[in-house]
Amino acid sequence: MAFLLPEGRRSLSAYAYHVGPSHTYQPAYRFIAADIAVEHGAWLDLGTGTGWLAIHAGAGKPDLDVIGIDSSETMIQLADTNKAGRLNVTFRIMSADDIIYPDGTFGVVTAVQLFHHLPERAKVLSEAWRVLVPGGKLYIYEADPDAEVPSDWVSRRGFWPPDGVLKKRWSKYGMDQGAWDQLKRDVESSPFGAGYTDERHGFYRRLVCTR
Repeated sequence: MAFLLPEGRRSLSAYAYHVGPSHTYQPAYRFIAADIAVEHGAWLDLGTGTGWLAIHAGAGKPDLDVIGIDSSETMIQLADTNKAGRLNVTFRIMSADDIIYPDGTFGVVTAVQLFHHLPERAKVLSEAWRVLVPGGKLYIYEADPDAEVPSDWVSRRGFWPPDGVLKKRWSKYGMDQGAWDQLKRDVESSPFGAGYTDERHGFYRRLVCTR
């Protein structure tokens, strides 16, 4: 998720994410994976970071192949360590705007906390549409700085991080209503067009875009 930084800073950012937010949001990743609830086929996670959504998505599902991509080599190294030998989860260094998979490969594409990093979204949306099967879905999640924090959606060390710290992070690494409305306009200008629903899931805003 830190792919816009120079490589040295990207590595530092990856390790900081690994020891901090990667732990904090474990419950959220589990809830997302359980809610999408795909049992077979193929799932692509864009900007996979340290890989936990992909890992939870593939857990106990031998008929589901999950691929997580990130342009940070350090993130992918950490994700490979985290997967602990799971055979149906694969991580690859790859950019979300140049996905090296054929048309119609995936039933599900996810992007959690990715789109607020992207100054140009058209190519990523176009690539997501291309690699989905007809009827497949792209799930876009962005933290809402004004949302309540469900207690079971985060894992804390003692009382850390408190809700105020989380909301401050989401003000920086999330989307307010204006940014969210712009993202919807970007989706409407993409091959997905108006084929999406605008939802809430935990402390996230969520777009579910259907090919």
